[in-house]
Amino acid sequence: MNSEPGVYIEAMQTKIEAQLKTSLSYLESKSTAILVQMVCHHLGWINPEASRGKRLRPLLTLLCCDAAGSPWQSALPAASAIEWIHNFSLIHDDIEDRSETRRGRETVWKRWGIAQATNTGDALFALAHLLTHELQEQGHDSATILSIQKQLDKACLDLTIGQHLDLKFEETDGVTEDEYVEMIEGKTAALIAASCAIGALTAQSEPSKVELFQQFGHDLGMSFQIFDDLLGIWGAPEVTGKPSGDDLRVRKKTLPVIFAINHSDDFQELWDSEEIDDDRVARMVTSLNRSGAREYAEEATRRWTDSALEALTLSEPAEPAASELANLTQKLLSREY
Repeated sequence: MNSEPGVYIEAMQTKIEAQLKTSLSYLESKSTAILVQMVCHHLGWINPEASRGKRLRPLLTLLCCDAAGSPWQSALPAASAIEWIHNFSLIHDDIEDRSETRRGRETVWKRWGIAQATNTGDALFALAHLLTHELQEQGHDSATILSIQKQLDKACLDLTIGQHLDLKFEETDGVTEDEYVEMIEGKTAALIAASCAIGALTAQSEPSKVELFQQFGHDLGMSFQIFDDLLGIWGAPEVTGKPSGDDLRVRKKTLPVIFAINHSDDFQELWDSEEIDDDRVARMVTSLNRSGAREYAEEATRRWTDSALEALTLSEPAEPAASELANLTQKLLSREY
């Protein structure tokens, strides 16, 4: 295989997209045209100019499979299953969060209604599980497939727990940092950790190595979410696609906010205001800067990133996937904001 980085990653991304599109055959019939249309709209396949997301999780699965010593192609059904789970959760999250847009286009529920969007998310959940059965065609034995399915199901449960806590936080005044950590471990880190562990499982790695890849994914997921917290407050609109300080407008209890509530009376007073307009958002950002909340969150991202890279090194990953995993980690966490 050509190991030139650009060609290597591009080949994976092309195969992921092809596998996802092929798997839609499970849904296609004369009576399901609109259902397929909803999926394609959500994925960004209808408009060639539309954003399609990073496909981060399936890419991690393929890279971890290769890093663990097996051809990444053998993990394609599992990688695609993970991407469907991710998108199932996004469709349902958009309903629960009442989000009207995602990646610059209407969300499925906004365009087709809550009932159809809920059903579409359910279809992707089922589709993900069907894809794991295709691993047998790649030569994986039943024990490996069952281990992969268990990882996937556990990640799904953790996702729902994380979303439960996130929704609960909307109605809770005093959210602690420990509670926040528990929430993002489920909502964000669980599926990224499973993506990496499943990659190692498809390579039939020994349990200790699977655990190291899973730890790498968990810590990467934690850092990734806290970095998103930073973007949600300080990110430029051209980077995030959202107004500056948008997380403050919707009173999202992110790590910088939790830190500032506990360390700044000025911020607490602003946060407790009944209405948050543009002027108040600007004052809140100033208060956050004074409290040291930004530096605190940035240090947390560095700490989790260092831990992720340490676990990756201990797994003794093979090249070129080892370098690509390290590069991807640094790239995700060095975006401008």
